[in-house]
Amino acid sequence: MNNLNDIKYRTTLIVFATLIFQFVGCKQLPEKSEETEKLSKVNFHHIHLNVTDRDSTIAYYQKYFGATQIKYRERVDALYTEKSFLLMNLVDIAPPTHLGSSLWHIGWSGVDGQSEFDWRVNEGIAVHTNITPLGDNFWMYFLGPEKEVIEVYTGNKNHRFEHIHLLSSDVDKTMNWFESNLGFLPVYKEAKQWQNNELRWKWNLLTVNNINIIVFGKPVEEESWWSNEEIKPTDGSSIDHIGFSTENIEFLMKKMKSDGLDIVHNIKIDSIHGMKSFFVRGPDSLLVEIVEEKPIPEGIWR
Repeated sequence: MNNLNDIKYRTTLIVFATLIFQFVGCKQLPEKSEETEKLSKVNFHHIHLNVTDRDSTIAYYQKYFGATQIKYRERVDALYTEKSFLLMNLVDIAPPTHLGSSLWHIGWSGVDGQSEFDWRVNEGIAVHTNITPLGDNFWMYFLGPEKEVIEVYTGNKNHRFEHIHLLSSDVDKTMNWFESNLGFLPVYKEAKQWQNNELRWKWNLLTVNNINIIVFGKPVEEESWWSNEEIKPTDGSSIDHIGFSTENIEFLMKKMKSDGLDIVHNIKIDSIHGMKSFFVRGPDSLLVEIVEEKPIPEGIWR
């Protein structure tokens, strides 16, 4: 195949849009035990970026994606996106791209596809993948200040931050990780198979609050763009990690340790953001932060 990267991205977005049409909602986590009850109180919290210029990144997401600038915990500038945050670490040199890690991209919803595309381009935003029709809807990819990939998809007809797209070496194992360790139920019990003219994928998704976490596995074909590539860790790249919150942080870390998970950093107070958290290594080297926080809106700033 020619231009494998383009095939990869175009295939993924077609699958995502199709997935939106098929979405049937997640089941509620059954109340079976104290452990289940505590896991049911885990929420989505943030995307964490590595940036060379915090002010430029804030201005970018304000202008192009409607994020709101806030002072997180009255300590550091950050962005708020309806029910979650974009937090930033300031770095001296441009971070490496997150592409090649399990963090594929982050995504917003849109309304009028051509208008969404035209005004961003006219204002000078970098385009990764041009606007592409899918039925009555459109999808498009843009590049952020640190070359992070951002999708806009018009199927849901709003302007909200709405999804994270992950890559996985085994979709079922990834979904089991999120269910076993964070209590999130996938939409489907087993990964679904998607087939188009080029590649065949397995995929599944789950929803945390208002965020869809969509997971694609590598193509079935042995000779494909991913055949000989190892998924790299997310930490240090332009999209460093994703974060979830709970009021039961000690319970979660104790459980994860007892289950043999790789605790990257024990519980501590982040000197920049002032939040109590720990880090765990998720599936396919995904870095995951668990923050002690009340759910939004009660715990917006503290």
